[in-house]
Amino acid sequence: MTIESVIAFLEETNDPAVAYFSYTTDEAGESGAISANKEGLRLYALELLKKSLEIERIPAQSSLAFCPREWMVSETGYNLINCVRPQYHSRETILSVIEPARYRSRDPKFEL
Repeated sequence: MTIESVIAFLEETNDPAVAYFSYTTDEAGESGAISANKEGLRLYALELLKKSLEIERIPAQSSLAFCPREWMVSETGYNLINCVRPQYHSRETILSVIEPARYRSRDPKFEL
């Protein structure tokens, strides 16, 4: 099964008219949370799969914006996640750049 066939399946089997997906925060406002029904989760997964294909097909970009969707709402009053920032390296490489001291302390032999 290819990603394209999974995308096609999700597009055919999930109705945006009944989907609900929202970003919110927990009761204390300290952590992000998703509030969604199964159709909303599946359609959001569909959007992420499409972005993964875009990363493969287009030249490096700073971000890939999500198009507004009727089923995607924000309980916070603002859009918490509106794009994907593509990363083209392994997790190890990315973490070593973001947190070099912390990452190197876990594996002193690792060099970028």
